[in-house]
Formats: sequence, structure tokens, C-alpha cells
Amino acid sequence: MPPVRRGLNDRVQLKALEAANQRAPQRLRVAPAAEPAKAEPTQATEPAPATEPAGPLEATEPEAPEVAASRQAGLAASDPLEKARWAALVAAKAATVAFGIDALLHANSPRFAGKAMRVRAIGYLGALCIVPLAWRLLPNHGRYPRGLDTAVTIPLLLDAAGNGLGIYEDAHVDDVVHFANAAIAAGVAGALVAPQVEERWHAAVVATGLAVTAETLWEIMEYAAMRMGANGMNLSYADTMDDLIESTLGAIAGGLFTLTRVPRSREARKRVGWRSPLGA
Repeated sequence: MPPVRRGLNDRVQLKALEAANQRAPQRLRVAPAAEPAKAEPTQATEPAPATEPAGPLEATEPEAPEVAASRQAGLAASDPLEKARWAALVAAKAATVAFGIDALLHANSPRFAGKAMRVRAIGYLGALCIVPLAWRLLPNHGRYPRGLDTAVTIPLLLDAAGNGLGIYEDAHVDDVVHFANAAIAAGVAGALVAPQVEERWHAAVVATGLAVTAETLWEIMEYAAMRMGANGMNLSYADTMDDLIESTLGAIAGGLFTLTRVPRSREARKRVGWRSPLGA
């Protein structure tokens, strides 16, 4: 290539480069940044008041014994079955008192001969008061133990009615009374012992043993009274053995009552105490 043309081309390329360099800053210019939007002042809002829970969260205080007893009485008054049970208990107590008064007034009657009916009558009247007095004197007595009171009243009624009607021996009332007394003794003892032992069958065994022991001591006392000259007791070997067998069966029934009525766990037995198994 001739030198003239080469020099011309170099100048053209140089001018093209200079023009390109002048256009480059314009391309690299950045648009001015927009002003930040002014934040409108917001009014401080007061916190919304905390809403109270729909249901009460704090534990309610336990009812006082008098309030609980009053509430139970109100429920009983509206339940026909409860009314019938209370009526039966009152009727049984009234009948026992009537037979006891009859025994006191006619203790020398032939139908009461040799039975120490004055002593028995006083025993009837005193025994009818055991459960009400014990319930009243206990602290925090709670609901009345109607079931226990009924269980104590029935044997007294059978004994008083059997002697008053002259059917004590013929109807074998003595056999029923021995069975019932041992069953009641074992049931009460089991309810008292259950919160103190590890297993509930321990309480059942202890209760059965205590009831059998108590009935055995009764038979020993009867034998001692006969040897000291008491008349009309009609004791014999067969009678004593019958009483012991009946008492043992009753004690076993009371032990089974303990085994089935008290809670399985010791914590639950401590919580409910003796009241729940006895209906208190």
C-alpha cells in the first residue's frame, strides 16, 4: 500500500476512536436517583386490651363440708331412688327403736326370758347412734355415710325384731346377725386400713383377720358369761361352731368388699381415704 493512503487511513481511524471516546461518557451517565419518599408520620396506636379467657383458669376452691352436704341433700331431694333409700333407713331405725322400747318395758315377759333384754335394748339404742355421732364429731365429715349407717342398722333390727316377735331361734336370726356383724366389721376395718398399705389385698386380708378375731373374742366372752352363771344362753359346742363358721364367712365377704371397693393404686386410696368405700 502507498504511504499516502496508509497515512490517510490512520487519521481516519484516529478520528473514529476519538469520536467513540467522546460518546462513551454519555452512555455511562446514570439517571439521578429519585428522592426517597417521605414517610408519613404514623400515630402511635395504643395496645389492645388483653381479652379475658372464656373460661376460668384459676382453680376453684374446694367446697366447705357444710356446703357439700347441703348440695348432696339438694340432689337427694330431687332423686326418687335417693328418697326411697333415706326412707328405708329412717324406717329401719324407727322400727329398731320401737322394738327396743318394747324390750325395756316388757323385759320380764316369757318371750324375753333369759335374754338380758334390758341390756340388749340399751345396746340397740346406743348402737343406732354410733354412725351419726362419729360422722358429726369427725373433722371435715363431708357427706353422710348412709350406706354404712344402713349396714349397722339392719343387724340391730333383725336382732330386736327376732326377739320381739319370738322367732329368734326358729328363724335362725342369730345366724344372719353373726354373718352380718362380721361382714360389717371387716368392711369398716378394710376401708380404714387400705390407705396405709401397699396393696389393696393386704387391707382385705387384715380386715378379714380382724373380723374373725373380734367374733372369736365374742364367743369367748359368751362362754365366760355362761361359766359365771348366766342363764338362758343355750350355748353348746354345735352352736359355738355354727357362730364361728357364720362369722368367718361374713368376714370373708367383708374382705371381698374391701378388695373390690377400694382403688387399686395407693395414691388413689390415700386421696379418697376411708370415706369413699363406705359411701361417705
